[in-house]
Amino acid sequence: MKTPHLFLRFLIGFRHRTIQFVRWNFLVLLTSGLSIFLIQCESKTSEAETHLVPILLATDSNTASQQGNGQGGSLGTEAPIAIEDETKGIPILNEITYFTNNANPADDPYSTKGLLQFQKTSVSFQKPVPGNTEVTLYFGKKNMELHPDGTVTNALESLKRTATNFSGYSYLVDADKKYKVFVVAKNEFGLSTKQLTIGHPRNCADAMKIPATWGNCDDHCITATKVGETVELTANYNLPSQGNSLHLDLVGLSPRSSETIAPAVDLEIPIPNAGLHSTKTSFNIHDKEFLCTKVVSFLIIDQPLRSAILQGYLSIPND
Repeated sequence: MKTPHLFLRFLIGFRHRTIQFVRWNFLVLLTSGLSIFLIQCESKTSEAETHLVPILLATDSNTASQQGNGQGGSLGTEAPIAIEDETKGIPILNEITYFTNNANPADDPYSTKGLLQFQKTSVSFQKPVPGNTEVTLYFGKKNMELHPDGTVTNALESLKRTATNFSGYSYLVDADKKYKVFVVAKNEFGLSTKQLTIGHPRNCADAMKIPATWGNCDDHCITATKVGETVELTANYNLPSQGNSLHLDLVGLSPRSSETIAPAVDLEIPIPNAGLHSTKTSFNIHDKEFLCTKVVSFLIIDQPLRSAILQGYLSIPND
């Protein structure tokens, strides 16, 4: 019976000593507990920041653009804006627009000149390009050549600007002649080119396009057709009755001079029968420096007495 009594006294003494220990060491225990709690909170907060930092960097467009390509890690794979910007930087030219005008009388006292005019909006791109993209216009004739690297040889004149400061340009030319115009846009991402074959028409302003007919083919007419790269001209005369001394001429001339484009032909028949009589000439469209040709047919017959002249302007297709 003594053993339980002694054990009870031990428990009462242990509780008393524990209460005294807590009272004497309360401040120390409180400080230690707060320290452990703060350490745990800092650990959790640090872990949260570790996850937040890369997410913010990957979704920040400015950061992604500044990093560029090939940086590696999450930034290297999360930079679509930088890649898209580079794609948009390639100078893909739209079709070039222009218009023509008569030259200033002070520059053109004999009305033989014209202006090829390019406005500020004449040169544009399918997508935005860097402002320092070079835009160069080259003007020349049939021997001007554009090379794959964007260089041009045999140009008569050139104009170099940038995409931000191109404000247009007017080029003085001989009227009714063909000119080549090369537009070359180039920057660090690549190049784009466009070619025009144009001119300022004066005598050629109302030139007919192939196929064309002048006159009345039941009587006297000229026709123009195209076979491949050859333009064929035909003069026809329908003689109503047998006659004497028929001459039917045909030629293609420069629109501004007596220079021959299609060789002259002359059909001569001393005693022509009634019916259709024809003569033909032709020219190849390659290397022709004029916008059109003046087509002329002259008819004369002694019996029945008749003379007539037909003429018109025919547009020469670009080669």
